[in-house]
Amino acid sequence: MIVKKEMTFVQRLTTSLLANQAITQKEADSLVTMFHDRAKGRVDNFLLDEGMVEREELLKALSGVYQVPFFDVNGYFFEHELLHTFPKDVLIAKGIIPLQVDEDVLIVVASNPEDPELLDVIGHSVSYDIQFNVGVHRDIIDSIEEYYDQSIILDDEDDYEDDESFEDDEDDDMAEDIFDDEY
Repeated sequence: MIVKKEMTFVQRLTTSLLANQAITQKEADSLVTMFHDRAKGRVDNFLLDEGMVEREELLKALSGVYQVPFFDVNGYFFEHELLHTFPKDVLIAKGIIPLQVDEDVLIVVASNPEDPELLDVIGHSVSYDIQFNVGVHRDIIDSIEEYYDQSIILDDEDDYEDDESFEDDEDDDMAEDIFDDEY
């Protein structure tokens, strides 16, 4: 009886990169040897950091691996309310970011759409049907961090503006009192 061994993520990714002619067979063999027991995210980063593939080539390969559309989160403006539907730590821990709601379907960009816990995790926050796109893990994390950093800044600015308007009101009241006292 022949037992078919399941391919590792790195083998699946290099097969997809080879099919898209993004890397050579020699590079694929080296990657499989180098990353045979490492986490998926590290190979993504390595390929980009070393300039072995372009981001779009990696996204296309990931799409081939997971059989879902890819989405480049870089530069995308995410919906404020939609992101706040999920706790930041959950988004980061699972490498997901909600993209948009289309009628009753929530589209989520995930670094690993095959994660068996994703639907349950997402289901704790929303009741939409879920459609996955795949994205680069570190880009998803960077987008989450950037979004929440901007939210903090915007909240601080709102607080500051509230304080300024309060001070302006006090100044106006004081000016009125002085004006009334003088005349």
